[in-house]
Amino acid sequence: MPSDVQAFEAHATDADLDDLRARLAAARLPEAETVHRAAPDPRRWEQGVPLADLTDVVDYWRTGYNWRSFEERINRIGQFRTTIDDLGIHFLHRRSARTDATPLILTHGWPDSIARFIEVVDELADPKDADAPAFHVVVPSLPGFGYSDKPATTGWGTEKIAAAWVELMGRLGYSKFVAHGGDWGGNITTVLGGRFPAHVLGIHTTFAEGRPG
Repeated sequence: MPSDVQAFEAHATDADLDDLRARLAAARLPEAETVHRAAPDPRRWEQGVPLADLTDVVDYWRTGYNWRSFEERINRIGQFRTTIDDLGIHFLHRRSARTDATPLILTHGWPDSIARFIEVVDELADPKDADAPAFHVVVPSLPGFGYSDKPATTGWGTEKIAAAWVELMGRLGYSKFVAHGGDWGGNITTVLGGRFPAHVLGIHTTFAEGRPG
């Protein structure tokens, strides 16, 4: 690993987790929807989030979600940080055991995080099907998200982030790579393909953009 890339481990304090649970327990939930419709009525969401669903989410987050298990999972994948343009960037990095693996960068959107990709990292890196393509997987946290630092100045838009991703991949030894992104990650991925063709072999997005006019 290059000297300007440092290993990182996630660990929230017990006090932070207790504080989160206390705030969830004290959550002020909205009134129920005007017309109650029970599941599985497809019209349930026509008036916004059903109160019953929101209550279930809050209860699960407070009593059912296992943060320590999530920490262990992302630590096992491999977490790192590096500084690009004076900003600390956090990322997951899972190298494939396959010699024919292609470097791949996955970019999340807003308001989600690297968590959207953790269940596919292992299969992408070392697929069960020997005939399936394999990838060296890199999953960065957008500036201001997760364990990446919050920018102190303006200017960290899609183009600057795309350029930072090229720098990040280069530091990891990947001069050429493919890219995927969704939501704002789709915009960043589109910029990667358009502005950096010397490095980006191909892109895939789950964010459809229509031409104006």
